[in-house]
Amino acid sequence: MLNAATLLIQSAPGLTLNPASLRVHAARAGEKLRKQQGLAQAIMVFVRTNRFRQDLPSYSKSVVVPLPYATCDSRDVVRAANAGLKQIFKTGIMYQQCGVMLMDLCDHNNEQLGLLGEPQSDEKRARNERLMATLDKLNREHGKGTVRLGMARKQNAWELRCEHRTPRYTTRWDELLCVTL
Repeated sequence: MLNAATLLIQSAPGLTLNPASLRVHAARAGEKLRKQQGLAQAIMVFVRTNRFRQDLPSYSKSVVVPLPYATCDSRDVVRAANAGLKQIFKTGIMYQQCGVMLMDLCDHNNEQLGLLGEPQSDEKRARNERLMATLDKLNREHGKGTVRLGMARKQNAWELRCEHRTPRYTTRWDELLCVTL
């Protein structure tokens, strides 16, 4: 069973939306989809302002962008996310959140073809799968974010900050406390 891949991005207070944040998290959604052996047939992109700030204009919008074929290729997911963002983005607005949600998920082995849509050729699909497998392998072996799509920089204001996170003793062996007598 596939899980819905939903990612929210909290931007820092007072910042306008950075399209790089959406690109990075859309690529991450594709990575999670590959890990689950799934394919997505559409992507929903959404943006939202802080509804509690009465002094700023309020705006909330989402759009569903169909993918040309069922895919788990991060490049296709990012391309669709950028197209969706172009449709709903307004300049001069202080956004609080943006995000992507992969929709119409199916298992990699049970792809449902559309009536009018053309399937991706086997040769192209195999090449794309090898490329994404290589990308995932490099990031797994050399650290997350070693190879990424686009020009996202490290230490962005919208990235997850973990300096105040509680230790994960029950789920991470490397964070387990060691007691010596």
